[in-house]
Amino acid sequence: MTRRFPPLVVVFAALATGVMVDRVWPAPVPAWLVAGGCSLLCWLALWLGGRDRAAAVVLLLAVVCAGGARHHQRWHLFRADELGRSASSAPRPICLQGVALNSPRRVDAPPDNPLRTRPTGERSRLLVRVTQVRHGQLWQAASGTAELCVDGHLLGIRAGDRLQAFAFFQRPPSPLNPGEFDLAWHRRCDRQLVQLEARFPDSVTALASGTFWNWRRVLAALRDPCYALLWGGSLNERQAGLASALLLGAREHVDWERTEPFVTTGTVHLLAISGVHVGILALGFWWTARLLALRRTVAIGSAIALVILYALLTDARPPVVRATVLVVAFCLARLSARRTSGFNALAAAAFVLIAWNPATLFQAGAQLSFVAVATIYLVSPHLVTLPISDPLERLIEQSRPWYVRWAKGFAGTCGKLFLISAAIWLATLPLTAYSYHLVSPIALVLNPVAWIPVSAALFAGFGVLIFGWLLPPLGMICGWICGWSLELLEGMVEAADGVGLGHFWTPAPDGWWVLGSYIGLAFGAMGLCRRLPARWCLTAVALWLALGAWTTVRRIPVWNERPESLVCTFLAVGHGACTVVELPQGQTILYDAGSMSAPESTARTIAGFLWSRRITHLDAVLLSHADADHYNALPELLKRFSVGVVVVTPRMFENETPALQALRDAIGERGIAMVPSYAGDRLKVRDASGWLVLHPPPGGVVGSDNANSLVLRADYAARRILLTGDLEPPGLDDVLASPPVACDVALAPHHGSPRSRPEEFVAWCQPKWLVISGAANEGYAAYQAAATVPGGRALNTGRCGAVQVTVGQGRFEVRAWCRDPW
Repeated sequence: MTRRFPPLVVVFAALATGVMVDRVWPAPVPAWLVAGGCSLLCWLALWLGGRDRAAAVVLLLAVVCAGGARHHQRWHLFRADELGRSASSAPRPICLQGVALNSPRRVDAPPDNPLRTRPTGERSRLLVRVTQVRHGQLWQAASGTAELCVDGHLLGIRAGDRLQAFAFFQRPPSPLNPGEFDLAWHRRCDRQLVQLEARFPDSVTALASGTFWNWRRVLAALRDPCYALLWGGSLNERQAGLASALLLGAREHVDWERTEPFVTTGTVHLLAISGVHVGILALGFWWTARLLALRRTVAIGSAIALVILYALLTDARPPVVRATVLVVAFCLARLSARRTSGFNALAAAAFVLIAWNPATLFQAGAQLSFVAVATIYLVSPHLVTLPISDPLERLIEQSRPWYVRWAKGFAGTCGKLFLISAAIWLATLPLTAYSYHLVSPIALVLNPVAWIPVSAALFAGFGVLIFGWLLPPLGMICGWICGWSLELLEGMVEAADGVGLGHFWTPAPDGWWVLGSYIGLAFGAMGLCRRLPARWCLTAVALWLALGAWTTVRRIPVWNERPESLVCTFLAVGHGACTVVELPQGQTILYDAGSMSAPESTARTIAGFLWSRRITHLDAVLLSHADADHYNALPELLKRFSVGVVVVTPRMFENETPALQALRDAIGERGIAMVPSYAGDRLKVRDASGWLVLHPPPGGVVGSDNANSLVLRADYAARRILLTGDLEPPGLDDVLASPPVACDVALAPHHGSPRSRPEEFVAWCQPKWLVISGAANEGYAAYQAAATVPGGRALNTGRCGAVQVTVGQGRFEVRAWCRDPW
């Protein structure tokens, strides 16, 4: 008997092929439609001629064309009055009218952090469909969908309301550094080409209330009481924020400090609405229906309606839609007394998602969700306990005490749960390493155990939402159970986060290796590897894993990169500074690591670049001075990278602030040596003997921290690079009084500020290239000064992205990331 391949899997593969082809080679929608129409005509002719197999292949080509057309329409086609067409990278004021697509969601202020240079308060977010834009005194039609962020708590707006907003609009930021998160791409996946920001809640006013027949308003009317039940019941504020994320998908109330342990332990999926949530909701309803003795058709129909409503309440994210389609398929199969195919149902869910939003195919969250469920379908049949066929053994087993049978059954269930969890972890490992740079072995142990408090919290949480308004005492009891379960869950995750070698950060493996891994898994799932000897398969898997590990920690050399080259990269971190120097023999030096932005986001930007260069260890970190925008990202980086030594100026910690204390504590916790350095020193890092400290003197200078900045001169292959920190008078006067130092590349002191006297500095060092590490609107004085040098040029990282300088024997090259991608 031949094994039938699930037909919907083939149909989904054809649709996905069309999406990927249009992503790589875009074609106009009419071209796709013409090709699809021709395919349908050929299919009809072949089908009428009795050539069924050929007709099926041609019909799949029509599905490919449909996928390509849908992707092109969703990704490339926007109306002529789309607001994003007129947006730029710089924020500009605008007055607009639109319709609120959801009720405002409050984002709590982040917890106090001395490393945060700019305090951030409470914010509100809502999705707006733009309808009109004001030009002078006239209103013009406009279109587009955008997320509106408002400083403060926005009141008086509900989903479906027509509103007016005075805000700033701009394009979502594109990455300015290699390896940086691409927010513009993710927003475009949801057809958002613009983002809005209002400084005051009064900037947004409601012009008219939406009608009750607006389905978004109905959902908001159902969702808002759910939030009220969670926040106003027996849960405290900390538990309510976690419960909102777990039950309703509202992660705005869970800050990064609480989310990070879930990320590092591989349990962050517990905070995202997924199939477990939908399955527990459906299972709880099914038990309730059986207790109430509801008719089978009524119970199944109600379960379908309930899971669809829950998917809409939680914003219909891809994992929820996938789980909803699976539950609906299972319910329909029960209703028709037919057996459902798990892979057919999974392919149907994927088909629905891709047809609605083809960009979902390229999103890591959706990919992980489907890989995990497919793994469960593959592994589960091999874990089924077969009934005891021998009557004597069956009689012996039935004669055992009940507690022995219960213990054996519980142990067997736990073992199967662990095996399924391990299989999911292994199957998703390439994707998690590629997308999130993280490998969490502790998840193998934690995930099976964590499902106990998670299941209790979900059952109790749904009890709060259902009984909180109907039977308040019962809702209060459910709230207590939910709160205790969440406290237990968070305690388990925090304990696991502190386990040594429980997780480690890693550069992303190459894309070709990840793709090859899943092609191999697909062949294994289809049973195509059974014809080969087992030792061949195991050897191939071992070699493939070894190749992946090697290419992850060692970058494959590019033909135009020589190993003897020195590579210096000035990263774009806004108003801040970070310079990464890769020495010829493989050592890496980091000069400053900070920004005026949130330290967590700056650390992710720097880490993304380091991982893109396959860097996992920093031989030395040099901190120019005691301004937080030059070091506040370092504590987060120390969690991801090992560091040999931290070099500071003699007066770095002379006036210790809370931020400097946090920096000192982070360095001390990891046992990293901290060495002072001053004028005349040479860096004691292997292969960095050409690095000379020019400033400050051993006792420092009288003045601010900026005046005592660490100034370095790097000489290699007859080229010179100058790093200056935030140097300004009177320390600048001391440097300018020394003999001139002609250089090829110089970092403009103090982000190119006039306070650093760029004209005098440029005249002193005569740089061919002057790099300004700052925001796009900074460094105008340095631009003008650079023009005074014959052949001199200035580059602002806020405008052109990261600037990379490559120095080798007979080679000198300067490139900007956004103008000349590497």
